[in-house]
Amino acid sequence: MQISWKDVIRRKFLKPSKYQAVGLAFTAEQVLLCAFKETAEGVVWELDASFSHKNWQHALADYVKKNKLQGAPCYFNLTAHWYRVMQIDRPDVADEDLFAAIRWPLQEIAGTNHELVYDYADLPVQVSGQNKLLVVALAKTEIEKLSEAIFKAELNLQSVSVEEFATTQLAPPSKDAVITLVQEHGEEVVLNIVKENKLYFSRQLKGFENIGSFSESELDMGIIESLCVQIQRSMDFFESQLRQAPVKRVLLKLDTVHTEFLANKISAAMGVSCENFLPNIKCAGELNFKMASFSCLGAAFTHFNKKMKTNKKEVTDEASN
Repeated sequence: MQISWKDVIRRKFLKPSKYQAVGLAFTAEQVLLCAFKETAEGVVWELDASFSHKNWQHALADYVKKNKLQGAPCYFNLTAHWYRVMQIDRPDVADEDLFAAIRWPLQEIAGTNHELVYDYADLPVQVSGQNKLLVVALAKTEIEKLSEAIFKAELNLQSVSVEEFATTQLAPPSKDAVITLVQEHGEEVVLNIVKENKLYFSRQLKGFENIGSFSESELDMGIIESLCVQIQRSMDFFESQLRQAPVKRVLLKLDTVHTEFLANKISAAMGVSCENFLPNIKCAGELNFKMASFSCLGAAFTHFNKKMKTNKKEVTDEASN
């Protein structure tokens, strides 16, 4: 990434933005933006925008300037259309050597000679007898292009993430496991099982990309049954293979106007509570969660979850002293 010294120096003198977090989501069809403010009443979603892939870099820079977002912390997220999440065996090395040790096996599994940018996460629980890491890898050249565009737009890039982890940020804090089904327009449904804000299980459900085009009667002609089968398989794996307590709550954010109808049907068929996925975020003006990209909102909400964790750690440290 080629950045001039002039750009670097100019950024150092930017005034703080009145927005605490900006989220960007790179979907199959467009680039989406949201911006949050933190108020005494909570986190408020105030801005929402979309840009075509063709000119998103220039459109983003213009939008940032127009809305005085320069210097705001920015969290960038790629939706499931763009990558593949992999599980690999954890190398038998010390923790400090782990990142370097997974490079070559990851390169082989990914089947590419291109230089990769990658990161990993430890799974909260493992299948008995296994010791796996959850890994996401992207071409370094692609990340450099994205980062450069965000830098030139004068946003303060904090992290690049993927849909599974971004939408996990929006799940309600709970000691009981919750299933979330989240879908960007025209993309696959991403099913997560989240417990205490940790991602325990995730998979992409194929075959539901066009769910938004079906009427209630059409949904009731096999599609709901297929969706229930996929949910049940995921629950069975979570309970039997990961040895966890049963999931009793399902949250939906699907690309359809019939979410309430779907929720009622799933609840009746599976004997679990099923409802709309409503994050703990206030919507300004005419904004609403029906129109929202949860990948985008979840990316921005990362900022506040990190802040909350930092505050809890400081309180814990003070108490221990």
